[in-house]
Amino acid sequence: MEDGMINWDYSLADAIQLMIPILCAFLSAATVIVYLFLYRSFKYKNYYAGFLISLGAFTYVFFEALVITSGWVAMPRLGRIFHFLGQLSAVYFLYSMMLFASTLTHEEGRISRVSVIMGKLGLGMALLITFISILFPDLFLSLKVSAEYGYQSLGDIGRGKEGPLYSLRDFMLGIYISTLIIISITSLFIRKGDKNTLLVVIGTLFAAISAIDDISFFHFNHNFILNSYRFSRLSVGLAVMNFLIMTTVLRGYIQTQDSLNSTHLKLQAAHNKLSSSEMKYRKLAEGTEYAVFSLSRDFKFQSFNRKARIYFNLNSHNLVLPLPVILGQSADNNEISRQIVEENLRQLCRDKESVTFHSTLQDSRTGEPEELEFHIEYYESEDGDVEYICRAEKMKAQRLIKSIEQESLQLNIKNYIIAIDEVTTRLTAVLRKHLDEGTVLMVKMGLQELIINAIEHGNLNISFDEKSRAMKEKRYLDFLRERQSDPSYRDRTVRIDYVLDPEKVSYTIRDDGEGFNYRDTMTKVEERVEQDFLPHGRGIRMAETVFDSTEYNEKGNQVRVIKEF
Repeated sequence: MEDGMINWDYSLADAIQLMIPILCAFLSAATVIVYLFLYRSFKYKNYYAGFLISLGAFTYVFFEALVITSGWVAMPRLGRIFHFLGQLSAVYFLYSMMLFASTLTHEEGRISRVSVIMGKLGLGMALLITFISILFPDLFLSLKVSAEYGYQSLGDIGRGKEGPLYSLRDFMLGIYISTLIIISITSLFIRKGDKNTLLVVIGTLFAAISAIDDISFFHFNHNFILNSYRFSRLSVGLAVMNFLIMTTVLRGYIQTQDSLNSTHLKLQAAHNKLSSSEMKYRKLAEGTEYAVFSLSRDFKFQSFNRKARIYFNLNSHNLVLPLPVILGQSADNNEISRQIVEENLRQLCRDKESVTFHSTLQDSRTGEPEELEFHIEYYESEDGDVEYICRAEKMKAQRLIKSIEQESLQLNIKNYIIAIDEVTTRLTAVLRKHLDEGTVLMVKMGLQELIINAIEHGNLNISFDEKSRAMKEKRYLDFLRERQSDPSYRDRTVRIDYVLDPEKVSYTIRDDGEGFNYRDTMTKVEERVEQDFLPHGRGIRMAETVFDSTEYNEKGNQVRVIKEF
């Protein structure tokens, strides 16, 4: 040193002593930046742990380079400050090493939990050493007295004398480094020789060996490797470890990107195929004469084609209503029709298969009643979401039905409400040849009223008051099922005789019940209906209005109705 200027006549060993930490500092700084970018982008714990280790490595080697430079320019007091800061930063490896160790094995494993506990203890120890060292620097590294070990280079004169906390730190680092080595090797076995894990293990071992070699010099004034060259082995070890870890990270990142790109291409192909299928579906759905739509778990409209929008007059108001409510708004749907719809939907939810039923809607353009046949399929996705796939179409007279001049049928049906729809649809199908659509629907509803009376009040012996009470408590369908399963009533049937000729159609409906006094009963029922505003009890009067003739037998368990053309 001459006039405060650096004497450049140093040996190659001196140049190496300074260049190694400078190069390692640049490499560690690059690693810090990469880890910071990865962590900000993906928030993975292993990126955060790598960021802390690389930040600690950068801090350590950066101050190591400043220590050597201070020695070269003969500023030992400044060098002791840099030495103090650099060695103090190494204390925080007690935390970052264990945090990194926890990411080497499965995070839910016992080894990972041990690593986390040791990391928290290490962080507490690091904070305690930092606090004491700031208050009493000589307990860690003296800022006034130079180190006692012999110098092999002027770059070392800036190092301070070690205190007991420094030795404690080295002892703790030895324990934590040994633990990190054990966990690294264990993780290699757990991951069955994974190449990325192998590189991490090699880097960890390299850093551990370099740390041991540096500790050996500070305590015994001797290095195991290249003893004649005085440079920070730990700087090299940390740089190599960071390089190898970064290699695994970038390798994994590239593999992930390749996988993502491959997945993206597959998804793009699937998307194109799905779009093509969706386009075909839309063309098929929009081009069909049926109303095609899907319903949610609570029977609200989810998707629908143009026909469905027209049939159900779907708008912002109707879209929030379930299908039974929309069907119930039609003036042509009586209480029986609503019961049939509700029973079919309950069966659909119970059996999780499909149902077919009929209901009436008013045409949104003409205001005339239209009878629709509904076919609803139950569908449950893999994630448990329930959806109903539906089709509705207008009833059409078949060619065979149009050719029928005369026919007669005898039917015996059990006491199930759900069967009434199918039966009355068949018994009125041919009437479209002789009557207009509105009249056919009225005949059908009249038949439904008479058949439900035969089932409820005849075969199942349900009184008017019992039905009123059950409907008021909103448990009528459950009450009906109780009677249907009662041994006293379950074997009873309703017999229907149907006769069609070119001039009229007649229906005779007979039940196995005790019968009733038609006129007395109707007088009492009508008084209750008007007085209490009941939703039922008007069926017989409505049937009398629809048919041209209504006759009950003396017992009251049979009625014959006639509709003339």
